[in-house]
Amino acid sequence: MQTEVTTGQGLNRTMSITVPAAEVSKHMENRINAMAATVKIAGFRPGKVPAKVVKERMGDQIASDVAQSLVQQFLPKALDENKLSIAGQPRVHSGNPEEGFKATEGKDFTFTAEFEIYPDVTAKGYTGLKLTKETSEPSDELVQSALKRLEGQMASYEPKEKGAKAAQGDQLTVTGQGYTVKADGSEEAFAGGNLKDFRIVLGSGQLIPGFEDALVGAKVGDEVDVKVTFPADYHAKELASQPAVFKLKIDDISAPKDEPLSDDSVKQLGFETLDALKDILKKGAVRDLTMATEQRLKRQLLDALEEANKDFDLPQGLVNSEHQALWRAQLQELQQRRLPIEALGSSVEEAIASLKPLAERRVRLGLVMASIAKIEKIEVSASDIEAAVSAQIAAAGPQAEQARQYFANPQNRQQLSGPVLEDKVTGWLIEKAEVTTKEISANELLTELQ
Repeated sequence: MQTEVTTGQGLNRTMSITVPAAEVSKHMENRINAMAATVKIAGFRPGKVPAKVVKERMGDQIASDVAQSLVQQFLPKALDENKLSIAGQPRVHSGNPEEGFKATEGKDFTFTAEFEIYPDVTAKGYTGLKLTKETSEPSDELVQSALKRLEGQMASYEPKEKGAKAAQGDQLTVTGQGYTVKADGSEEAFAGGNLKDFRIVLGSGQLIPGFEDALVGAKVGDEVDVKVTFPADYHAKELASQPAVFKLKIDDISAPKDEPLSDDSVKQLGFETLDALKDILKKGAVRDLTMATEQRLKRQLLDALEEANKDFDLPQGLVNSEHQALWRAQLQELQQRRLPIEALGSSVEEAIASLKPLAERRVRLGLVMASIAKIEKIEVSASDIEAAVSAQIAAAGPQAEQARQYFANPQNRQQLSGPVLEDKVTGWLIEKAEVTTKEISANELLTELQ
């Protein structure tokens, strides 16, 4: 076998591989014999078809099958000999496109593989990390807020009289567009800012600070400019800390019917008493705050790792695969919530493009995590996979049996090795970091989960 590697731009490589004619002939003979034992040809008993007849009748298929077989055998060998670790699937084609992807008996077989290699990553900046663990305790105010939200979710609304002004607790239906405001005063529409038949409950706290307050006092038919500034920790980083204006038209104003929660009303939710519901809400708040603390700490860690490891190229094939997976997940979420594609608030092209930075971040951090695991000899054991499978089955709830059957397949179990390794590396890094604890408000901490 002869190989020649050509270096392209960045991580791109092209490898030409030539398999000697003797190997081609051996594969041809093996393939012909295998087909002779199974092929059905009129006039011959099964398994008794002469090799010559098989070769004459099935020549093109044999040539294609042998070409594929040679690639499967010699490409891994060539990569190993040249110490190349490829990222994603290679693109393989014949050295002679006019003849197609076929092998010819008695001739060398040459094929070309185009692929990306993994970058040589040596993780930096993961020792001596200083992290802040932000925590909070569930307060009575938090439980009351949860009750208020639940009350709002269960509330029914009735249109207010003509000319009535919107007040706290009212439900408004609005249509409009959001714009970022530039330093020179110019405005630019942003992805996700297109609101159509958008419902807002004033005082719910579901929107960014100042948004709901600006609509108090509005009337049906009014056109209102809602001027706000996105929070510094807003989930869309391109909007964080940016001043903006939402130009809205008020389509409808409805007032909630006065129906406070009671022992009787919570029975439809499956609770015996209002106090029983409050107890569950408090436990849920503890769980949410704990989750938010862990997520916030992990995000600090990942931000630090990403900032310290920006000096290597990313395999675009892996980025594209991750990008597609993120988009499929977003479509699936829309489907589960029974929302139309318009609920994205932007064009499909803009929505897809907005996911590219996250795909790049995930691939970069995955490579950094793998490097840390290699350096620090952090490995995933069989017991780690078993624990992860058990957790997945437990989380499946009513679909536990389907999950159990799914993970009975070793390949499906192996899919958990990446996330498990990331969790082990993350845990190791946090354990080694200098972590200080800071108490913050519950509402501020819970923004992590929004």
